[in-house]
Amino acid sequence: MSGGAWRRWTCVLCVCACASAFNIDLGGSHVTHVSDQDGSMFGFAVAQHLDRGLARLLVGAPRYETDQRARGVRRAGAVLSCDPLVPNLCTYVPFDKNGNNVHPLGQQLDSKSDQWFGATLSSSGPDGVVVACAPRYVWFSEKLSRRDPVGTCYVARKGLTDFQEFSPCRTRHWGYHRQGSCQAGFDAAITEDGSRMFIGAPGAF
Repeated sequence: MSGGAWRRWTCVLCVCACASAFNIDLGGSHVTHVSDQDGSMFGFAVAQHLDRGLARLLVGAPRYETDQRARGVRRAGAVLSCDPLVPNLCTYVPFDKNGNNVHPLGQQLDSKSDQWFGATLSSSGPDGVVVACAPRYVWFSEKLSRRDPVGTCYVARKGLTDFQEFSPCRTRHWGYHRQGSCQAGFDAAITEDGSRMFIGAPGAF
């Protein structure tokens, strides 16, 4: 083995020797899960949030089945607000209770099924703004003939009671060669004062 190879192996061994692991909860006494939602991917994203002095753990479940199923949306995904001190005490946060958007003439305009809402979560801080995204949200563009995964995000204000949608790539610039494959919401961040939001869109041309 050459001298360069020996040096690389020595470096790897040194790094491994310095690494160690730890377990957050050895007894499993603070485990939180959603027992009635197999396959919901509960815990895919997590954000700490403080609302009027009450600590909450916001948990994304991108394949969670919501009430939107009655409106034709399958596994839309969800965000749940959990008590970090009481196991299995979580409530659904209704960022979006609507079904797919429909044109006044009756044509379906988008698809929220399997959009992975809750795959991205971020909080601006105490009593602040929360952003949650669905990077696989699909918009029907170019005379409803195309299916573009533009992605979308929702912002919650006023103690998770006031919701607003932001879908920056849902524009006339359709197609993978422009903004049609944005996947906006693949990641997101919000400033501490809640005045600016930054949305990752890895598929934008």
